[in-house]
Amino acid sequence: MSEIKYSYDVCVIDIGSPKLGNIGWCFIEASTEQIHTGQNIDDVVPLIAAGLQSNGLVLGLEAPLFVPLREDLMLATKARKGEKRRPWSAGAGAQVLTMNLPIMTYLFKRIKIAYPNVEAFVNEDGFEAHLAQMMVFEALVSGSDKGDSHVDDAQIMAKYCLTFSKDKVLPPSILEEEADIEFFNLTSASLLRCGLFQNIETLHCKSPIYKPSGDAL
Repeated sequence: MSEIKYSYDVCVIDIGSPKLGNIGWCFIEASTEQIHTGQNIDDVVPLIAAGLQSNGLVLGLEAPLFVPLREDLMLATKARKGEKRRPWSAGAGAQVLTMNLPIMTYLFKRIKIAYPNVEAFVNEDGFEAHLAQMMVFEALVSGSDKGDSHVDDAQIMAKYCLTFSKDKVLPPSILEEEADIEFFNLTSASLLRCGLFQNIETLHCKSPIYKPSGDAL
C-alpha cells in the first residue's frame, strides 16, 4: 500500500451500455462519508468537480484500463499477472474494455469542463491526494464480491477504497510483477486526447487494479 498525505474522495463507475441502462456509479465524500449513487454519468460530474476543489479523488472505472505488450505474439492476449481466472481479453473483460473507451473519454471531457484545474494521474506515482488531484484506477468487482446491480458493484468498490482513505493510504493493487512486459495505457490515451495532460510517457504505464476484499469491508 502506498502512503499519501491526505484522505481522498472516492468515485467508482461500473461501466456498461448507457443505452441499456447498464451503468452505475457511487461517490463517497471523505470528510462526511456521505454516499451518493446513480446511473447517469452526467449526474456524478458536478460531485467530482465540487470534491476536487477541496480534496484529492480516486476514480475507479470497472473496465480494463491498460493492456500488456509482450514480445511473444502467442502471449498477446494472456492475462495480466494477478488477474487469475478473469483476464482482460476474455468474455466480459474484452467487451467492457471496448465500451469504456468512448465512455471514459466522454467523462474526462466533462470533468475538464466542470473543473479545468484537475491534475490527472494514471497510477500512484506523484499522487498525494492534494486538492485537484485525480488518480484513475481499474476496479475489479467479480465473483462473490458482486452485488445485485451496477450501482451495488460501484458502491462495494467505493466503500472498500474508503477504508484505506481513512488511513491515508491507497489500496493494494492485485497486479503482480512480470518480467519482460510493457503496457499500453488506454486511460492515458484518453486523457491525452482530452488535453488533461501532455506526457506521452504515461502511455507506457500500468495502472493499479483494486479488487474488494471481504476482510477490509
